[in-house]
Amino acid sequence: MFHLTLHEMIFAYTGGCLLVIFLAAFAYSSRRTHQERAATRNWMKCRLCAFEFRNPGTAVLPRCPRCDALVERRRLSRL
Repeated sequence: MFHLTLHEMIFAYTGGCLLVIFLAAFAYSSRRTHQERAATRNWMKCRLCAFEFRNPGTAVLPRCPRCDALVERRRLSRL
């Protein structure tokens, strides 16, 4: 059996609760980040007209639906 004083039991209980909260926040954050990246995977931005559009196709150089220019397939940065 463990012999703990009252201060040690309070410290262990508080530390355990904070650890559970920290792990839940970390799991939520990593899941949300993964979902955001998956949602913006097929989004592209035209360099001529700055139109953002979704293109799930496999074409190397798809065309912009607004200005019909060829668009390079790059990742869209979300700051």
